[in-house]
Amino acid sequence: MKTLFITSIYSKLWGTDFGGRPSREHHYKLSLLNVLKTNPTKTTCFTSSQEIESLRSFFYNDNRVSEEKLELVVFDLNNSKYFDLIHSKKDLEKMKKSDRCFEIQYNKFFWFDLIEDRFEYDRVYWIDAGLSHGGIFPGEYRESNTYNGHFTIKLFTPKFLTKLNNDTAEKPVILMKNNSGRFYWSQTIPRNYYTEFDKSFHVVGGMFGGTPEKYLQIRNKFENLLVDLLANESELYMEEQLLSCIYFNNSEFFNTRIFDDWYKRKGHPEDTYRYFYNLFL
Repeated sequence: MKTLFITSIYSKLWGTDFGGRPSREHHYKLSLLNVLKTNPTKTTCFTSSQEIESLRSFFYNDNRVSEEKLELVVFDLNNSKYFDLIHSKKDLEKMKKSDRCFEIQYNKFFWFDLIEDRFEYDRVYWIDAGLSHGGIFPGEYRESNTYNGHFTIKLFTPKFLTKLNNDTAEKPVILMKNNSGRFYWSQTIPRNYYTEFDKSFHVVGGMFGGTPEKYLQIRNKFENLLVDLLANESELYMEEQLLSCIYFNNSEFFNTRIFDDWYKRKGHPEDTYRYFYNLFL
């Protein structure tokens, strides 16, 4: 089955008007290298002109990743859709200290448009380049206790991708975190955008997708809601907050994978809660 992953690596955004996590270059590289072990047909990774040569050296030269398997594409975030309107709503000084980039969040949907052969694949998924790390996967699933081993999670296998593809034949997959009671994680967008307001679950944007036709439908639902928010609200909202609203307004459209918490915390009873890593078993 032909499978396309879409992802991005922009590790130089901390302290800029875009906002982004600091000191993530090696995290993103090593994590994506491990994600590729799921063996998708192709992965398209968007990045900056500043980082392209470093990524080419790491993946193509140091780790012998085929250019047919991993396509690195330069994309200037200044060319993001609705850039001027997004920029106008930012508190720029606050953004310089923020670890989340709105342009990258929103481009999870719009970069799909730039892949010319996107409809030639059986499945298309967005997956965060940094998703494979020991912060959310227990030690038993890490390759070793070394720095590199922290990002080499054993659960990213072809078997995982095969199951994911089988599960998305009819409906696209989204990941959802319990957002109620002790598991509260995030607020959401204003109530008036909901058909029936509900914030009991919070959609996680680290991975989603299915057939290219379903990915397009998610992309269109996202853009329609984003346009409304940009036109009517003074603040910007995370892509996960939009996805959460889209889910509750279209719950029958999605194949959901639900977890309670990111990892086991002190005081959690044994075998009571479902953690993020359980979604990969």
